[in-house]
Amino acid sequence: GAPRATPRIIKFVAGRRKKFWNKNCVTLGLASGFIEPLESTSIHLVQSGLANFMTLFPDRRFSPTEIEQYNRVMTWEFERIRDFIVLHYKATERNDSPFWDYCRNMSVPDFLQHKMDLFRDRGRIFRENNELFNDTSWFAVMVGQNIRPRSYDPLVDVMSEDELRRRLAHIKETISKSADYMPSHREFIEKHCKARAER
Repeated sequence: GAPRATPRIIKFVAGRRKKFWNKNCVTLGLASGFIEPLESTSIHLVQSGLANFMTLFPDRRFSPTEIEQYNRVMTWEFERIRDFIVLHYKATERNDSPFWDYCRNMSVPDFLQHKMDLFRDRGRIFRENNELFNDTSWFAVMVGQNIRPRSYDPLVDVMSEDELRRRLAHIKETISKSADYMPSHREFIEKHCKARAER
Protein backbone atom coordinates (compact mmCIF):
# COMPACT_ATOMS: atom_id res chain seq x y z
CA GLY A 1 0.00 0.00 0.00
CA ALA A 2 0.85 3.66 0.04
CA PRO A 3 3.38 4.85 2.63
CA ARG A 4 1.79 6.31 5.74
CA ALA A 5 4.63 8.76 6.25
CA THR A 6 7.79 9.95 4.59
CA PRO A 7 10.56 7.44 5.32
CA ARG A 8 13.45 8.71 7.42
CA ILE A 9 16.66 7.79 5.68
CA ILE A 10 19.37 6.90 8.15
CA LYS A 11 22.90 7.37 6.89
CA PHE A 12 25.80 5.69 8.62
CA VAL A 13 29.39 4.72 8.02
CA ALA A 14 30.15 1.06 8.67
CA GLY A 15 33.50 0.10 10.09
CA ARG A 16 35.58 -0.34 13.20
CA ARG A 17 38.65 1.11 14.84
CA LYS A 18 42.02 -0.35 13.90
CA LYS A 19 42.79 -0.58 17.61
CA PHE A 20 40.14 -0.95 20.30
CA TRP A 21 42.72 -0.52 23.06
CA ASN A 22 45.52 1.97 22.36
CA LYS A 23 47.90 2.93 25.17
CA ASN A 24 45.62 3.97 28.06
CA CYS A 25 42.43 4.36 26.01
CA VAL A 26 39.81 1.66 25.40
CA THR A 27 36.82 2.14 23.11
CA LEU A 28 33.49 0.44 23.77
CA GLY A 29 30.23 0.14 21.89
CA LEU A 30 29.64 2.66 19.14
CA ALA A 31 33.00 4.30 19.88
CA SER A 32 34.55 1.01 18.72
CA GLY A 33 32.65 0.77 15.48
CA PHE A 34 29.30 0.30 13.82
CA ILE A 35 28.31 -2.54 11.52
CA GLU A 36 24.69 -1.72 10.64
CA PRO A 37 21.24 -1.61 12.22
CA LEU A 38 19.87 -4.92 10.83
CA GLU A 39 21.03 -6.86 13.88
CA SER A 40 21.26 -4.89 17.10
CA THR A 41 24.76 -5.84 18.23
CA SER A 42 25.96 -2.68 19.98
CA ILE A 43 24.91 -3.71 23.49
CA HIS A 44 26.56 -7.11 23.06
CA LEU A 45 29.78 -5.48 21.89
CA VAL A 46 29.79 -3.18 24.95
CA GLN A 47 29.38 -6.18 27.26
CA SER A 48 31.95 -8.24 25.40
CA GLY A 49 34.41 -5.35 25.32
CA LEU A 50 34.05 -4.83 29.07
CA ALA A 51 34.37 -8.54 29.86
CA ASN A 52 37.48 -8.92 27.70
CA PHE A 53 38.98 -5.75 29.14
CA MET A 54 38.42 -6.89 32.74
CA THR A 55 40.03 -10.25 31.94
CA LEU A 56 43.16 -8.56 30.59
CA PHE A 57 43.42 -5.62 32.96
CA PRO A 58 44.41 -6.89 36.39
CA ASP A 59 46.81 -4.00 37.07
CA ARG A 60 48.08 -0.72 35.62
CA ARG A 61 51.06 -2.02 33.66
CA PHE A 62 49.30 -1.75 30.27
CA SER A 63 51.14 -4.80 28.99
CA PRO A 64 51.59 -4.53 25.20
CA THR A 65 50.95 -8.27 24.90
CA GLU A 66 47.62 -8.00 26.71
CA ILE A 67 46.64 -4.92 24.70
CA GLU A 68 47.42 -6.84 21.51
CA GLN A 69 45.32 -9.79 22.73
CA TYR A 70 42.37 -7.52 23.49
CA ASN A 71 42.61 -5.99 20.01
CA ARG A 72 42.78 -9.44 18.41
CA VAL A 73 39.76 -10.74 20.32
CA MET A 74 37.65 -7.68 19.60
CA THR A 75 38.69 -7.63 15.93
CA TRP A 76 37.70 -11.30 15.64
CA GLU A 77 34.33 -10.59 17.26
CA PHE A 78 33.57 -7.60 15.02
CA GLU A 79 34.54 -9.61 11.94
CA ARG A 80 32.28 -12.55 12.84
CA ILE A 81 29.33 -10.20 13.37
CA ARG A 82 30.19 -8.50 10.08
CA ASP A 83 30.20 -11.89 8.34
CA PHE A 84 26.73 -12.73 9.65
CA ILE A 85 25.39 -9.39 8.42
CA VAL A 86 27.10 -9.72 5.03
CA LEU A 87 25.44 -13.13 4.60
CA HIS A 88 22.02 -11.44 4.55
CA TYR A 89 23.10 -9.33 1.58
CA LYS A 90 25.23 -11.88 -0.30
CA ALA A 91 22.60 -14.62 -0.25
CA THR A 92 19.72 -12.42 -1.36
CA GLU A 93 17.62 -13.43 -4.32
CA ARG A 94 16.46 -9.85 -4.91
CA ASN A 95 17.26 -8.56 -8.37
CA ASP A 96 15.28 -5.33 -8.56
CA SER A 97 18.16 -2.86 -8.43
CA PRO A 98 21.88 -2.50 -9.14
CA PHE A 99 22.46 -2.54 -5.36
CA TRP A 100 21.10 -6.08 -4.96
CA ASP A 101 22.88 -7.24 -8.12
CA TYR A 102 26.13 -5.99 -6.61
CA CYS A 103 25.42 -7.73 -3.29
CA ARG A 104 24.70 -11.10 -4.92
CA ASN A 105 27.94 -10.94 -6.91
CA MET A 106 30.28 -9.37 -4.35
CA SER A 107 33.20 -11.28 -2.88
CA VAL A 108 32.91 -12.08 0.82
CA PRO A 109 35.45 -12.58 3.62
CA ASP A 110 37.16 -16.00 3.62
CA PHE A 111 35.61 -16.98 6.97
CA LEU A 112 32.09 -16.38 5.64
CA GLN A 113 32.80 -18.12 2.34
CA HIS A 114 34.05 -21.18 4.24
CA LYS A 115 30.94 -21.18 6.45
CA MET A 116 28.68 -20.98 3.39
CA ASP A 117 30.64 -23.74 1.61
CA LEU A 118 30.39 -26.04 4.64
CA PHE A 119 26.65 -25.53 4.78
CA ARG A 120 26.19 -26.02 1.03
CA ASP A 121 28.21 -29.24 1.17
CA ARG A 122 26.34 -31.16 3.90
CA GLY A 123 24.31 -28.69 5.91
CA ARG A 124 26.95 -28.33 8.62
CA ILE A 125 27.41 -25.22 10.71
CA PHE A 126 30.30 -24.90 13.12
CA ARG A 127 30.23 -22.23 15.82
CA GLU A 128 33.69 -21.02 16.68
CA ASN A 129 35.01 -19.43 19.89
CA ASN A 130 31.65 -18.34 21.25
CA GLU A 131 30.75 -16.23 18.23
CA LEU A 132 27.64 -14.18 18.93
CA PHE A 133 25.27 -15.79 16.45
CA ASN A 134 24.50 -19.43 17.13
CA ASP A 135 23.90 -22.31 14.73
CA THR A 136 20.16 -21.66 14.65
CA SER A 137 20.69 -18.05 13.55
CA TRP A 138 23.10 -19.05 10.77
CA PHE A 139 20.74 -21.84 9.68
CA ALA A 140 17.74 -19.48 9.61
CA VAL A 141 19.50 -16.96 7.39
CA MET A 142 20.99 -19.54 5.02
CA VAL A 143 17.79 -21.52 4.56
CA GLY A 144 15.70 -18.35 4.59
CA GLN A 145 17.85 -17.02 1.73
CA ASN A 146 17.50 -20.33 -0.12
CA ILE A 147 21.01 -21.69 0.47
CA ARG A 148 20.46 -25.44 0.49
CA PRO A 149 22.85 -28.28 1.28
CA ARG A 150 23.76 -30.52 -1.66
CA SER A 151 23.84 -33.57 0.59
CA TYR A 152 23.17 -34.61 4.18
CA ASP A 153 25.30 -35.33 7.23
CA PRO A 154 26.70 -38.88 6.85
CA LEU A 155 26.05 -39.55 10.55
CA VAL A 156 22.43 -40.09 9.51
CA ASP A 157 23.54 -43.29 7.75
CA VAL A 158 24.29 -45.01 11.07
CA MET A 159 20.55 -44.85 11.98
CA SER A 160 17.89 -47.09 10.56
CA GLU A 161 15.15 -45.41 8.58
CA ASP A 162 12.66 -46.19 11.38
CA GLU A 163 14.95 -44.61 14.01
CA LEU A 164 15.44 -41.55 11.84
CA ARG A 165 11.68 -41.17 11.34
CA ARG A 166 11.10 -41.52 15.12
CA ARG A 167 13.70 -38.85 15.89
CA LEU A 168 12.33 -36.45 13.30
CA ALA A 169 8.78 -37.03 14.59
CA HIS A 170 10.01 -36.27 18.13
CA ILE A 171 11.63 -33.01 16.95
CA LYS A 172 8.42 -32.05 15.13
CA GLU A 173 6.32 -32.83 18.23
CA THR A 174 8.64 -30.82 20.49
CA ILE A 175 8.45 -27.80 18.18
CA SER A 176 4.67 -28.12 17.90
CA LYS A 177 4.21 -28.31 21.69
CA SER A 178 6.48 -25.30 22.15
CA ALA A 179 4.52 -23.32 19.56
CA ASP A 180 1.19 -24.30 21.17
CA TYR A 181 2.45 -23.10 24.56
CA MET A 182 3.60 -19.72 23.26
CA PRO A 183 1.27 -16.73 23.28
CA SER A 184 0.07 -15.31 19.98
CA HIS A 185 1.76 -12.19 18.66
CA ARG A 186 -1.19 -10.08 19.79
CA GLU A 187 -1.20 -11.66 23.29
CA PHE A 188 2.52 -11.03 23.67
CA ILE A 189 2.20 -7.37 22.69
CA GLU A 190 -0.79 -6.87 24.98
CA LYS A 191 1.12 -8.32 27.91
CA HIS A 192 4.66 -7.02 27.38
CA CYS A 193 4.82 -3.98 25.11
CA LYS A 194 1.41 -2.50 24.51
CA ALA A 195 1.51 1.06 23.18
CA ARG A 196 0.13 3.73 25.42
CA ALA A 197 -3.24 5.11 24.39
CA GLU A 198 -3.02 8.50 22.69
CA ARG A 199 -4.54 11.40 24.63
